[in-house]
Amino acid sequence: MTEKINVCDHAPLLYTPDFWNPQKAYQSYTPDLASAYIEGVKFAAENGLKTAQKLIAQGKATALMATDLQNDFRESGRLPVQGADDAILRTCVRAINGIVSSKYAGIIWSQDGHCGQHISYDVRWRDEKGMPLDLREHGNAATLSIEDPHKAVFKATGYSADGPYDIGYYRSKFDSSDTVDYSNHLNDTNQGDIWVFVTHCKLGSDGVNFHPLLQEVVAFAEGALSLMPTLIPKGHIANTDWFGPLMPCRPDDDHEQGGFQEDIIKAFKMFFRIEFAGIATDFCDFYMKKQTMDNLRGTEYMEKLVFLTDCTAAIVPNADHVMKQDAQAQKDGVKFIDHNASFAEAA
Repeated sequence: MTEKINVCDHAPLLYTPDFWNPQKAYQSYTPDLASAYIEGVKFAAENGLKTAQKLIAQGKATALMATDLQNDFRESGRLPVQGADDAILRTCVRAINGIVSSKYAGIIWSQDGHCGQHISYDVRWRDEKGMPLDLREHGNAATLSIEDPHKAVFKATGYSADGPYDIGYYRSKFDSSDTVDYSNHLNDTNQGDIWVFVTHCKLGSDGVNFHPLLQEVVAFAEGALSLMPTLIPKGHIANTDWFGPLMPCRPDDDHEQGGFQEDIIKAFKMFFRIEFAGIATDFCDFYMKKQTMDNLRGTEYMEKLVFLTDCTAAIVPNADHVMKQDAQAQKDGVKFIDHNASFAEAA
């Protein structure tokens, strides 16, 4: 008998799909995408739903922007974020209610994915004895600040619940001179030091996949609304990192992901409202919001943005840079709501 799992508080569903079980938010399984899609088609036929295109044409449609809701950022993942499964469950509830009530007409989701020697991986970095940095013993995340640019030596600072602490000195195993150039670029553009994490979202691994319950919800939406979700892949360039999905930390004209993803901002303008969910609050979700607001600030589109406050989870809760950005966003007209708010409240 399967052990019952305690689930977080969430809003009631306006319609309960056959695949739905809130305990699945905390489990790993193979999602039945075909059945979810077919159920969406049947629901639309039985309830007279309009297609996503028709809803958008009417000018009152909402899009969900979901940042990096992937297996490796779950609490059971390789780079676990506390509260991630709760946030994904609430996001799925919000999405289903938006779909069946003809409020949602777009889903945009970003997907973090890295090659095996990505610059953000701890194991790419080696100490003076040639041994890899292993952040599994140091809180999963660290910054690397340039110590000796001529020898490409960096000082590693780990982060835990008790605060920052020194780890030691490291060099990149690959492209050491370019790594110095990358560090200089980050500092010259006020992005700070290089962040590294435990190995996560490696291309070809199960960690890249979206949460299985979210996959079923999106398949249901595809059937119910004749909707084609928009995917934003990021992180594929070995020598630069992504936080916000719209732009890498360093431009690369030779790569299709290497510049600003202007088509996503153009897509936002099609919708009456865009609701943001994502992980982690203080990293990729933060930069997704920042990049969006930086490109829409001063326009009427700022008032289209809605942050779903309980559909995100942080590595470091209540981080100062997040609170400052949220305060500025509120001044700029961005709305903040919980997942259980009525769609009228978000308007």
